[in-house]
Amino acid sequence: MDHPNDLDECFRCKWCDSHFGLEFVKNCTPEEDAQCACAKNHFCSPTGCDTCFPCTICESGVIEEQCTAASDTVCGTKVPTDPATLGLIIAGVVLLSILSIIAGAIVWYKRRKQKDLIINYPGNGVYEGEHVDIPLIVEDVDLSRYIPGIVAEMTLKEVKTFVRHRNVSEPDIDQSIQDFPGDTSEQKIRLFRVWYQSHGMKGAYETLIRSLRELKMCAVADKIEKKLKTAISSSQEGGQSCNPDTEQSFQEGGNPYSESAELSKASTASLEETLHRVT
Repeated sequence: MDHPNDLDECFRCKWCDSHFGLEFVKNCTPEEDAQCACAKNHFCSPTGCDTCFPCTICESGVIEEQCTAASDTVCGTKVPTDPATLGLIIAGVVLLSILSIIAGAIVWYKRRKQKDLIINYPGNGVYEGEHVDIPLIVEDVDLSRYIPGIVAEMTLKEVKTFVRHRNVSEPDIDQSIQDFPGDTSEQKIRLFRVWYQSHGMKGAYETLIRSLRELKMCAVADKIEKKLKTAISSSQEGGQSCNPDTEQSFQEGGNPYSESAELSKASTASLEETLHRVT
């Protein structure tokens, strides 16, 4: 804890996991969190992240910019001298440009159309005439900051089933379990991070939700999807969360609504016991 407070618990120290390309720059102390950095031949966003990625190896052998802790390698290409090859390259560039324009137009059209879709809330009926007011989930959103909240909606068995479905090897699964004996929460977090590291950020959100539905975990998929939309919507407004309590609860894997429900049940039981004694 790095400032005066009246909290009942201290924050957990950050872990610089070598499996995700990280290494310790400074160890954690009671007053200051650990500091991590990308290991050699790894890079990450300059704004900071929980996972570093291996630097790209240029197959052409031409390196325009070396890999740094904040940027990937920039590869060059060998300039061909054959006129026929040059013509093919130019044609390929033109074709890619046209396809990029078409793809951009399709994405813009789908996003605009989705804003006018009818919202279908499972179990609550269909609300017609209401428009989507939550920003669309970005396909390549970084899930690393939301991992504790995601796995909080899943049992350890469900997380194992998911990562096996996504081709995480049994040795990696066993190692993740053995690293945190008896700590189910940390085991789930490690298992999910192993999958996320192997998959990468691109398309991870879509893969997660689609795979859960394929495994008949529709209720879990709905909960995770709803929580992610709420958390990302809050963080996108003004560049930070407008409801920090909600986002912190999601990231820590907490559920404030379950606590209220338990208090309500306890109060009801107490009232029934008092009435029974009086009668």
